[in-house]
Amino acid sequence: MFYLKAIKTKRYWTQSAVGWLLLAISLSPLHAKDLLPPDDPTQSISYWRQHTISADKDSLAAMAKGVFEVLLRAWDSSRLEPGLYVVKSTAGPWAASLADGNILLSRAAIETCLKFGKHRAEHLLAFILAHELAHQRSDDLWHQRFFRLLGNQGHDVKKLLLTELQSDKKVWMEVGQKETQADHDGLTMMSSVGYDPYQVLDKKDFFTAWVENIWQESCSQQKHNQPNSQACKQAKRRAMHAHAQLTAVATQATLYEMGVQAFIAGQYKLARRYLTAYGRNYTNRAVLSALGLTHFAEAMMSYQQLVNEYGIKQPAYYYPLLLDASATVLPARTGQSDSSKRSALDAEMKKIKQKMQDSIRQSIKYYEKAVRLEPENPRTYLLLAYSYLLDSNAYMVRGIMQGKYIPQFGHDSAAELILAMTSGIEGKTEKAEKDFARLIEHISKPFNDGVIPADLLIYSSYFNSSAYAQYLGKKDKAAALWKKLATYARAQSRPMLFQLAVGHVTNRALVRSIPSSALNIRGLRLGDNFPVKQSSSQTNLKSDLWIEGDKFEVYRFKNGSRYVVNSSGKLVNAWQDSARVELDKGIAMGNMADRALKSLGMPNRQLHMMSGEYLAYDAHGLAVHVVQDKIAGWFLYSPQ
Repeated sequence: MFYLKAIKTKRYWTQSAVGWLLLAISLSPLHAKDLLPPDDPTQSISYWRQHTISADKDSLAAMAKGVFEVLLRAWDSSRLEPGLYVVKSTAGPWAASLADGNILLSRAAIETCLKFGKHRAEHLLAFILAHELAHQRSDDLWHQRFFRLLGNQGHDVKKLLLTELQSDKKVWMEVGQKETQADHDGLTMMSSVGYDPYQVLDKKDFFTAWVENIWQESCSQQKHNQPNSQACKQAKRRAMHAHAQLTAVATQATLYEMGVQAFIAGQYKLARRYLTAYGRNYTNRAVLSALGLTHFAEAMMSYQQLVNEYGIKQPAYYYPLLLDASATVLPARTGQSDSSKRSALDAEMKKIKQKMQDSIRQSIKYYEKAVRLEPENPRTYLLLAYSYLLDSNAYMVRGIMQGKYIPQFGHDSAAELILAMTSGIEGKTEKAEKDFARLIEHISKPFNDGVIPADLLIYSSYFNSSAYAQYLGKKDKAAALWKKLATYARAQSRPMLFQLAVGHVTNRALVRSIPSSALNIRGLRLGDNFPVKQSSSQTNLKSDLWIEGDKFEVYRFKNGSRYVVNSSGKLVNAWQDSARVELDKGIAMGNMADRALKSLGMPNRQLHMMSGEYLAYDAHGLAVHVVQDKIAGWFLYSPQ
């Protein structure tokens, strides 16, 4: 934060602005000692609390809180995560980081973002708040994080501050560098949780519009000698600089989106290629966890092959990473009696086990890096424990859960599930049965553990209880558990859980809608030749993307369509993440998530990533992106 002192008035101004505005004000030298004011109550949320607006009573405050909660998924810091407070202010739009670790946002800032349209407003808010989070995460000195806003002060006050305040040029340069870094880090952060950085960059100059709103005047009407004109010039210069720098960042951030899409399509090697290229420049917990998941998913494929095809003597557990409608609990197979066939099977099993263990080791490597980067995130510990559990290393699982997770985060349902599965792996039959029974009883009542999405946790708990009963030869108990889940899901109005449970009760595959025609994005499908000439007449928003020496092009249309085209001119990625457009099936941006279930039926997989929830429909080659229970976009993929 940066604190400015008015020379004539000898008064400290307490209004603050987003860091971008610092460079929009031209000032003359202030002594270094004046940068450090005495103990200041305005640097604590205690001072501002009386001016805050409750999200329960104000829809705009609730909107900002929602965006902030999504951004906190990417909070990679050992420090406690900041809090957000929306405040009443007559000083126009501003945001600030306080010295006590909290973030302030004026209600006028939300209103300014909404002038660009509701959907885009969320992306703009994400950038503003991610910018402030970047300052907090970098632990910038407080006087370099607190930026003044002139706002709606009187003309005399504005003139005083613009002409009689002084600054140390070296300090301003350092602050400018921190602002540039916060822009960079904020854009990367918002991208990793599913917000579109191009919404900040591709349309009307947001920086200039922000300043215009503060001055309540158009920069195009400013006269050269007016005190506001220099602010407008600086804002435009800032916008040009930011656009050049951040467009390159946003294009590279596309790699993360491409990696997520490949992972959801089951293309794990391709996902790793994209995520690795992204992670070399922008390492964070999101990319490390995603890379770990690609290896874990491959290990799971080997594990399922060993259980289903080779009948290894182990419970056919389900790991709560995604809701997979194709997963079934199968009885253990008996081995071949012929010795030559058994020998061949043993050799094949050994090869598959080795492949599984190699994948597990890779997943553990990435999860451990993610834990070191963000030791306060509970989900990463769970992922690490699952990897060891899949490797039947009960000692390490208990070490992680009982030695680290439970002391730090408590004994929640996620921990109960892992410990019950571990007891089964250890051969502690009586304890495992009691643990599973206690878990089923616990989740039958309302709970809000939050680490694993509720549907996923409930399904995994019933699945693994049933799988363990099946492993023990108790088929009737296994069947009764699925009936109990179906009854529970119907009573609780959980349609996906109900359909999955019924599928296990009847032992039938789920009935899904058959596409009458291939879904497309703006008339284009994957593999099509991209109409470059036609596109260039409709948009000039194109960026080059280099991946390990291969050149791709990213095209961006004003209606929110996004395309990645390879060097042969073929469309390799296509997605929609903004604008009021509809799919052929009547699914529109902003619809409630259950609209996809009503229109397309039950998805093959339901995945929960840091960037949101995804419903994958293999028959359609379509995945629907859901953020905060609303449809936020969709993309095309080629099912494996």
